[in-house]
Amino acid sequence: MEHTKPPLIRTIFGMMINPAGALKGALSSRWYLGLAVSALAFGLFFIQTGLDLYKTGQKEWNFVLLSAGTGVAYGLVIIPLIASVMWVILKAAKTDKSLLQAISAFCLSYSGALIYGILGLVFSLVMGWKTAVAFGVTGVLWAIGPMMFTIRELTGGKNALSVPLATLVGAMVLISWSVFGSL
Repeated sequence: MEHTKPPLIRTIFGMMINPAGALKGALSSRWYLGLAVSALAFGLFFIQTGLDLYKTGQKEWNFVLLSAGTGVAYGLVIIPLIASVMWVILKAAKTDKSLLQAISAFCLSYSGALIYGILGLVFSLVMGWKTAVAFGVTGVLWAIGPMMFTIRELTGGKNALSVPLATLVGAMVLISWSVFGSL
């Protein structure tokens, strides 16, 4: 029987609803899917920040475009960089997963942020709401659960590392976003 890869949308929603099942498939399949999810999630999150600041008159339209580009770069560079640092820590905890698998899994943890980013952008554009906090931050916070599972899976079930490391990553992401919004 031939092994087929799950459809993209099922992997994204699966990581939100059932990270265990989605992660097991993601660790052995398309690494670029994780990068795409992370890039789109943060692109949408940061563009909402730019739109919110534009709507309140704090920033110009060019900041909205800069926000989108910065978010995509953040998802493509910073999240994999954080995942790489976490992998080094997890390597000390005897993970048998590769660096590429760890990056893919960490990036896929932001599947919820992607869904919240899409919804937030729709509500921002259609309803005129300021959505960066309500949808963007919620999406990043939602990612902490799948990230805890990811760390636990990468360490072979060591729960002691999953909560503090996932909390640390979530805090780093939110603090860096806050700094970006105040520039």
